[in-house]
Amino acid sequence: MKRVLLGALALIAAVALGICVKTWGFGLMRITGTSMQGTLRDGDVVVVTRFDYMNGRTPALGDVVECRFPGREDTYVKRVAALPGQWATITGGALYLDGRRVSEPYVSSFAEDWEMKLREDQYLLLGDNRAESYDSRMPDMGPVDSEAFLGKVRYVIWPPGRIGSVK
Repeated sequence: MKRVLLGALALIAAVALGICVKTWGFGLMRITGTSMQGTLRDGDVVVVTRFDYMNGRTPALGDVVECRFPGREDTYVKRVAALPGQWATITGGALYLDGRRVSEPYVSSFAEDWEMKLREDQYLLLGDNRAESYDSRMPDMGPVDSEAFLGKVRYVIWPPGRIGSVK
C-alpha cells in the first residue's frame, strides 16, 4: 500500500512539474503557414520561452513572439515591428518608425504602403513574409497590448537541417 501511495504521489508531482514547465518555462510549437517565411518555414518546430514577458517585462523591437490577437483563440508567431507610441509606415516595401527606416534583413517579401500611429499600450506585429502575412495591418487583427505575448520564439529544433536560433 505504501508503494502505491508513493507511486501515485510521484506521478502527481511529475504531472504538476510538467504543467509548470509548460506554463511558465518552455513550450514547443509547430509553425503552420508561410507568414514568417524567410525566418521560419511551414512545419518547423520551435522552442518558445514563456518566462520572457512575465512580471511586467515587454518585448523588444525585432523579437519573434508567440502571441494571441484580440478576439482570437489561436496563437500566432509574428515579429515585433513597432513599440508603443511609435508611428509605423510602410512605404515602397520598407518599414519606417517615426520617420526612420528600419533595417529588416529577415523580410522575405514586401507589402503595400500602409501606416499607423500606435497608442501608448500597443505593439505592431508583422510577419516576415509581408505579402502573405495576416497580421496587425489587418482591420480585424490590429495591434496588440502587452497581455498578448505568450513567449519568445528562441530555437528551431525540427527539421534537423534547420536547427538553430531564431533571429
